[in-house]
Amino acid sequence: MAAAFEQIPTWIEIRKKLKYRLVEQISDLVGSGTKTTGVRRFFAWVAAAATEDAEWMKSYLANDNRDVDDLAIIRRVHRCIASWTTALLETKKWKSTSVRAQRNHLLTAIDRLREIDENSFPLIDPRLMPLGAHKDSTGRRALGELDWIEFENLDPSRRDATGIAILRSAALEIFKRYEKLYAFGQRILHQPAPTQNTAWHHIRTLIEDEISSWSTHGYSQFSQSWGEEKSEVIASLASPAVWQDLGLDIEFETDHLHFTLVADLILSCIAPTYRLNQAIQTIFCCDTGWNRQPIQYLPAQPFAYRTDKEIFIGSNRVLASLKVRAGHVVHADPANAELIRGLAATNFSSEWDDLSASLKVEKGDEQFRLDLDSELLDLLQRYQAMQTLSRSWTNEKTKDLFFYALSQRAIGVQVADRDIGVLMPADSPFKRPGVNFSAIRKSFLNSLSSAGLEPSFISEIAGHRSVNILQKNYIIGAQATRTYEEPARFWQGCIQEILLNDKIAFKLSIPEKNREWFRMFGMLTGITAACGLEQMELDGEVTDDYIFVPNQKNYIDLFLAHKGVKQQRYQVSQHRWEIQGEALLGIIKGYGRQLSNKQLGREYRTAARIANARIKSGELTVPLMLEI
Repeated sequence: MAAAFEQIPTWIEIRKKLKYRLVEQISDLVGSGTKTTGVRRFFAWVAAAATEDAEWMKSYLANDNRDVDDLAIIRRVHRCIASWTTALLETKKWKSTSVRAQRNHLLTAIDRLREIDENSFPLIDPRLMPLGAHKDSTGRRALGELDWIEFENLDPSRRDATGIAILRSAALEIFKRYEKLYAFGQRILHQPAPTQNTAWHHIRTLIEDEISSWSTHGYSQFSQSWGEEKSEVIASLASPAVWQDLGLDIEFETDHLHFTLVADLILSCIAPTYRLNQAIQTIFCCDTGWNRQPIQYLPAQPFAYRTDKEIFIGSNRVLASLKVRAGHVVHADPANAELIRGLAATNFSSEWDDLSASLKVEKGDEQFRLDLDSELLDLLQRYQAMQTLSRSWTNEKTKDLFFYALSQRAIGVQVADRDIGVLMPADSPFKRPGVNFSAIRKSFLNSLSSAGLEPSFISEIAGHRSVNILQKNYIIGAQATRTYEEPARFWQGCIQEILLNDKIAFKLSIPEKNREWFRMFGMLTGITAACGLEQMELDGEVTDDYIFVPNQKNYIDLFLAHKGVKQQRYQVSQHRWEIQGEALLGIIKGYGRQLSNKQLGREYRTAARIANARIKSGELTVPLMLEI
């Protein structure tokens, strides 16, 4: 029975199994949005479960003379819904709060149907079906924990990366398929039609009618009933060979195209569909490790700015914060925006780094730097090219979103917010149990850990304030031991080196270099005084090294120090950054503000340009400011 809940079924699948008027009515009423998950899962359970309650519900749906005021009927409907929620909980795939939300989806849909037809269902009071506290299941598993044939005889540390590669490759194939469909549709529209080619004219007519329907009414022509003439046109295009003979170079999943498949082909010729969105969103998640929500609600203009090497991408919240800092709207269409070069690029990069450092940690997975030659950036731009016609059809829900989908059934352009496996080919890896955005994200973070990155750095990418959350939800098994054992010993050593005297420290074999560094660290932070130890004193007067002389050499040194600290922002742990990095960056910025106050900003910027040129030529290198 658990397999029946693995994927969210479509209404087409449900209506094939439950050919009843009530099911047809409720599917037309609620559609296929995210708030209909519970409704679809309930009717899928009715169709698949071999239980007494499911069988009774089938007879109830088949009876058009039902008495919804009969007390026995009311109790039995309550019992059926309770049996379904119990079946959901027994799978241990969802928390009780999620099951309660899915039940609310069902009850809301039933209430809406009662407004149209009072004899459809009885009035249901959820208080008569209490859903008590339950022990929630563990989180969803990473890809590396799944039982895939590709993982046989594979080193455990490579399973997550291999799983990501498999899904990304499959998603890329689907993306290219729909890209070919879009190019095919544009060729049909704009190239002269071959003489006496009926199929060409039929496809072109359907494409033009589809464009007209969306432009005029905001929905697909296939969402409405059509006459016999159009039915014959669609039937004439049911063979994949017809499309291939016209130059469409894709593989088909069947030898006979149902009218819904023909409609999907026509729709794909003019705009992104759900499956195309699922493919590009999967690739995005594989490459960045972002959460599902920031990906699916990426702003229509997600590009903050572009230099000659990279482009900066952020979520709505990140771009809003950057806008406040910059004092104006900031975005850069990578296809035609002017490059930011030189000092302007340095200033923008500084703003972005400052923003990254000051944002709350949970926004850490909502910003990303893409190389200009990266495949992900190229795919995002190619996706945008497929929105040329449809962008003007978006509505209030989708006009500000990067990803949206056109559907042959739903009214209006839809938010592309479905999970990965829905509507994907039956034999694709997306249909395997346990494959979802959460699993990809966990595998992405596990792969970073296997590559040797520090937990605190991975925690920032994951958007968690505490590495404990990372350890509990992401890092697993022997990998957790390897990842956390060394840092634990390091911090234990830190405490020992600060608190213990020379004699004991020597017996513990602590290197002299480390001991001296921690002595200075303890003095400057006040830890030494707080522990009751004698404070170190500096001999002699302050030397000239502590006085900043405004000349070109010192300007360049200050610029290199500033650049060096910022570059190491994500190369050291969060704790290290807060203790060392922020303090050092504050000192450097303090010098900068004083230079600006004394009208020396122009001289500093001139020196900065000279330093940048020397860095590019290899004459200078950026120092590592946070080395011990």
